[in-house]
Amino acid sequence: MSHLLNRFSLHAAQWNDYVPLAMIMIWIAVVACVISSVMAQPFDRQQRIFWMAMVILLPGVGVLAYLPFAFKKEELPLMFQRKSRHSKGRGRKQSAEESEHE
Repeated sequence: MSHLLNRFSLHAAQWNDYVPLAMIMIWIAVVACVISSVMAQPFDRQQRIFWMAMVILLPGVGVLAYLPFAFKKEELPLMFQRKSRHSKGRGRKQSAEESEHE
């Protein structure tokens, strides 16, 4: 049992052939997710090529640069969406009416 626990210790990093292989597999999965996200966005062809090149050619930095653009507006919670003046006034009026009825 101590041999098994010693294998997962933080005192000495035990690098073998599986560690870089696992890192490469995780990176391929991350790049695949980012590329599928880019393809799902309403970007034109040039923007898609730009973001895919950024992600593939600049590891880490490309993914971090794409993150703010990865969110679709309709998928964000309502509290993070910008409201127009018309909808703000309507929301206030409804909440005032609701408070009068309660």
